[in-house]
Amino acid sequence: MNLEITFRHLEHTEAIDEKIKDKVSKLKERHFTDAVTFQWTSWIEHDDHITTLKAHDKGKDFFVKASADNLYKTIDMIINKMTAQVEHHGVHSKH
Repeated sequence: MNLEITFRHLEHTEAIDEKIKDKVSKLKERHFTDAVTFQWTSWIEHDDHITTLKAHDKGKDFFVKASADNLYKTIDMIINKMTAQVEHHGVHSKH
């Protein structure tokens, strides 16, 4: 798994990085192969925390975006949205 985390004009801590890595790792274990590439980007725009997550695996691309009043909410929203998108498209690496 390759995970790139980018924060634009937003302070972050090692704890936030670890939370993202843990959540994405669990997502990968359930739905993707070891070759998956993730691009995680978070920023603040007009007091909203915005996060996007791109995934590329087995020739397929996935993209989700979330906005909330704090970064931690966007983390959970992104994982839930990506899970729903992958399940909707019937992609399961473990089958």
